[in-house]
Amino acid sequence: MAARTAGRRDAGEGPISYMVVVLLCAALALALALSGVSGRVASDIAAAVCRVIQVAGLVQDCRTPNRDGQQAQRDPDEPTSGCVPYMESHYLEETVGIPVRYVDVRTNSRGTLQLIERVGPDGKRTWEVVDFTWGEGGVGTPDGLSAGPVGGGLWGGLSITNGKVYGGFTSEREARRFFDDLREHRIGSDIKFTLRTNPITGGFVWLGSKLPWIGDDIDDFMGGSEPDRKPTEEYMDGGLTGGFRADLNLSVGPAKLKLPFKGRGWLLTGTRVNNTNGQTTHYFTQRGEFEAAVQIDVSQLVRTLPASVRRQVQQGLDEGVDVVLDMIERQLRSQYGNGFVLLPDQRAQMKAQIKLNPSVGFNYKHRGGTQWGVTYDRNGNIVGISQVQNGQDIVYVRADGKFEGKNSIGDKTQISAGGQWILFAQRTVTQKNLDYSSAEDRAVIDRYLRDGDDDAVEQAWEDGAGTMSRLTYDNTGDTSKLEGRGSTPRRRLGFIEIGRETERASLQSAHYYKEGQGWVPWQRCR
Repeated sequence: MAARTAGRRDAGEGPISYMVVVLLCAALALALALSGVSGRVASDIAAAVCRVIQVAGLVQDCRTPNRDGQQAQRDPDEPTSGCVPYMESHYLEETVGIPVRYVDVRTNSRGTLQLIERVGPDGKRTWEVVDFTWGEGGVGTPDGLSAGPVGGGLWGGLSITNGKVYGGFTSEREARRFFDDLREHRIGSDIKFTLRTNPITGGFVWLGSKLPWIGDDIDDFMGGSEPDRKPTEEYMDGGLTGGFRADLNLSVGPAKLKLPFKGRGWLLTGTRVNNTNGQTTHYFTQRGEFEAAVQIDVSQLVRTLPASVRRQVQQGLDEGVDVVLDMIERQLRSQYGNGFVLLPDQRAQMKAQIKLNPSVGFNYKHRGGTQWGVTYDRNGNIVGISQVQNGQDIVYVRADGKFEGKNSIGDKTQISAGGQWILFAQRTVTQKNLDYSSAEDRAVIDRYLRDGDDDAVEQAWEDGAGTMSRLTYDNTGDTSKLEGRGSTPRRRLGFIEIGRETERASLQSAHYYKEGQGWVPWQRCR
């Protein structure tokens, strides 16, 4: 009877009581703000006010602040690692192939600069800049190998990567200024980057940087000098790499189609050192990427158009060749003086030897990889293990142009240039961690280190051990590539490929795994 009477009393007086509660709490909050009481007392009073409002039914949750002003009642399933809401990446990559007797010696290098925004466990946002370069060396089947409508080849070798992380930026403006300066210094020039990073020429540039009096100037000019800021983390890894390329050429009615397929992969082991807390992570990575495309030869389609339209298109192609010849003429003038001019007859002869084949199409690329890491503190004690899975799907629209030239004695030159623009791209990063300070996690980690039992670790995560997070990104960006090949009647002269890419990844969704509920929104990461 008393319970029913109380219920009726709550129902009738509730709205007035809630209004009084709100007014009192608002007055107390204002007094608290004006009083200047200490942080500990203020946080305790704020917690009491919140509990009063919770009893009134106006809030769902009051988390008790700790002495640092952070929430003490933290969800144990929420990852304590920082998450990344935004990342911007720029890279420059070059590949040089040098033909020898039966194979091509293949060298490759890439320089990448990344600007990363992070949200820490305390909710604070910081920014970091990542600077890494890889170099590869190997052998492959001869470039241009073909059998009927199918061409391509295989290659394999060794890869080494050296990276540095410059963290601790408290504002995006400061981090971006450092990022832009370092990007221009590292990968601003195709020629200097190729000379500095290619395994064939890089050693000579390094020796030049060690010369007395002028070595520092050479290093700075070539983009090898380090910034004044000290890195917060450094890493190095190496291992096996390889890939393949296949081109299928088809004719469908008046159209000529080219279907390129290519892929590459890496098996790497490395070490990452945190210079701030002294932790060291030893990791193993397996990753790869696959790309398929459809290219349509526009010049073949032009031939099916009415004569008047063909003349207009051909005129446009001729103007494109004239632009290239103008560039050549300006370059020669810079070397031989302003008196150098390509005469009309010379232009006509060169244009007759140059054939322009434009093409358009679509590309699909998939990237994926898994990294396992074991982390130790500065004293060599185990901190935990981690797994990061990375998957990305990209659809590009592309446009390419190919210039082919041949002189009277049979020397051939082929230059291709093209670009790709992202139509759709999505990237998903899943990170899993086990903490050695947890008794439950410790048993799994010990078993993994003793037996290498990956399945047991995966099952432990599925059963709720450790923490798991999943971040999904929307990507935008573009790529460009320039390729050159040459040959004489007697031999091939090799090839060079230079590519650039810009990519921006913005967080689309963030979740972490909670036992009994599945994937729940990760609010702190937003």
